[in-house]
Amino acid sequence: MYDRLNGKLRRNRAHESEQILSHAEEKELVQWITRLTRTGYPPRHATLREMAEEIRKQRVKYINDSSIQLTHYDPIGRQWIPRFLGRHSELSSIITRSIDTPRIKDTSPEALQRWFTELERVMEEFRISPKDLYNMDESGFAIGEIEATQRIINASIREKFQGKPGRHEWVTSVECICADGTSIPPLIIFRGKSMQY
Repeated sequence: MYDRLNGKLRRNRAHESEQILSHAEEKELVQWITRLTRTGYPPRHATLREMAEEIRKQRVKYINDSSIQLTHYDPIGRQWIPRFLGRHSELSSIITRSIDTPRIKDTSPEALQRWFTELERVMEEFRISPKDLYNMDESGFAIGEIEATQRIINASIREKFQGKPGRHEWVTSVECICADGTSIPPLIIFRGKSMQY
């Protein structure tokens, strides 16, 4: 506090000249990551580096021309991302899990609370015990799709899911679990020409 009152700059401002991007450019990147996190499509490390390279290309476009190259930048290295994250504590690098995009958009704490409240009411009204309550669910994964990937998110949003658009060829699993903890072996469905028993 004493240093700030005496005009000393914050660490990320004091070393701005040594950074690949300016403070304003990094602030725009943070806002871009925040928007992508909210929509369920946080950027991969490689995508973030590509975006930083594009920002630098736009900067050079107004310095260099077809006759002379006054400024040249080396490619952004892998160590830039950890340093960038260190300067922006609201960002975090996590491994995301895929989830269908409609689930991200249609799920809220209020909707989930209403569902559980209604479930409790029905169980009490009809005297349903946990051993008589089963949940059957279908889930699948696209063949050749990487389910978990390293992404950059705004940690204050706490969104760790990544939306996956479109449809692919799926392997489907049907699970049935009882509220008392027991389960029935899953049914696995592959694309094929004949039924396998």
